[in-house]
Amino acid sequence: MQCTHKVHVGLRGMGDYRDLGLLYYDDNLDYEYQSRHQEQDLFTSYENTDYVYEDEYDYQINEDQGLRNIYNRCVYPTLFDACNYLIPLLIASIIFQSVTQSSYTPQRGFHIISAVIGLYVVQLYAAECLYLLITLITLSYLIFCVPGRYRRRLAISLLCLGVILYGERWMKPAFWHKIRGVTMIASMKAVSVVMESDTFPLPSFLEYIGYMLCPATCLFGPWVSYKDYATLYRVNQWSVRKILIALGYLTLAFALLSISNCWAEWIFPDSTWRWIVAYREALCFRTSHYFISYTSGGLALLGGFSLTTASVTKPGSVELPHSLVQVVVNWNIPMHNWLKTYVFRRSREHFGQFGAVFLTYAVSSLLHGFNFQLAAVLLSLGFYTYVEYQLRQELARAFDACIAARRCGDHKCIHKRTTANCWWVRVINILFSALAMFHLAYLGLMFDTSEQQETGYSYSHAMEKWSSLNFASHWVVLATYFAYFMIK
Repeated sequence: MQCTHKVHVGLRGMGDYRDLGLLYYDDNLDYEYQSRHQEQDLFTSYENTDYVYEDEYDYQINEDQGLRNIYNRCVYPTLFDACNYLIPLLIASIIFQSVTQSSYTPQRGFHIISAVIGLYVVQLYAAECLYLLITLITLSYLIFCVPGRYRRRLAISLLCLGVILYGERWMKPAFWHKIRGVTMIASMKAVSVVMESDTFPLPSFLEYIGYMLCPATCLFGPWVSYKDYATLYRVNQWSVRKILIALGYLTLAFALLSISNCWAEWIFPDSTWRWIVAYREALCFRTSHYFISYTSGGLALLGGFSLTTASVTKPGSVELPHSLVQVVVNWNIPMHNWLKTYVFRRSREHFGQFGAVFLTYAVSSLLHGFNFQLAAVLLSLGFYTYVEYQLRQELARAFDACIAARRCGDHKCIHKRTTANCWWVRVINILFSALAMFHLAYLGLMFDTSEQQETGYSYSHAMEKWSSLNFASHWVVLATYFAYFMIK
């Protein structure tokens, strides 16, 4: 049969799904390795941007096609293009760490070098947004000079919203879809600086522009706090362990990219059951997300950032989830923590739990642009996680069993019945895991490899995809909510 295979090198529609799960928050959902940042609760955002760099390979797929053909016609060209695409960025990150951590580099030179290399990276990979990014940096710093912290915060928020509106309204859809991630990372950095201004002094303009254009994070992310960026100066971060981990991240990223572009379609052909095809499409999207996540983590490590800062995602917790709550936290750890720190916790003081969740959802959607498909998935996933969390809390309380959406601690469980002493607890947790995988396949189906991914997906595309599965996931979650309503 004839097949046109698109080899996507770079970021494959990542901006639409990177933080879909950041709607249901629990301040206890933190990680043991966050202790170093506990006082600020800061983490990285990632950056996943929305670059698409692709070549098309038209070839015949025979039914008896072997692994060698898959490798020669898909895997090799995919990885070859990806490697060529990333080499300049890898070199830029290594040069940045080598020069800025030298004892001969003055402090002002540290920020100048960061800004110059960052400008080169943006010009090379996302020239369409260079002037827009410079405008955002300049205007945001001018706003920092405005007296009154609340006025500054409001003005920065409006500025970031204005940049997004400009991109959505006046830029070509293909260009905006390509550079949206870069502006998102910059907006997150600007907001974090102004939010921390009541705790830490504002940086100088030179320090600020170096932070915003840091070559290791300006393109793919992850988001890092200004404090983490500033600590790179003259601190020797080179170690054999970090280099090996960075290489491991990049190797894993390429392996996941090959799964997304080649192996998933070979393992799950079009002739199979439609739910298997839906799972395949969602798997392709998720693995491309992991590709960007591990690439950004590897670049951050090569740029001098710590292992904690470079931790972006946990694929194992997404592919084999204990609950949807676990998925939304581990899908994009940096974005989750940024939203929790600067949006959810601060808004909860004024608007309560429900208002804070709604505002967090709104901010998350706005950061990615105005897109019905994204909003539909975000809203659905937010409702899914809420229903699942509430139902499992009620069941755990009623049966005194370890079946809540949040796992108990490794060394202490407050429930009488656990997976260690009760077989049906293990069965229930497995069933909820399967249900989470079912929902993820359904929600991820619309993020396919059609031509619309280059300009953003439309309302009709979203409805067509979900209607092909008879809106099954939404019906299931409504039944789940009814069950929760009956037993609460």
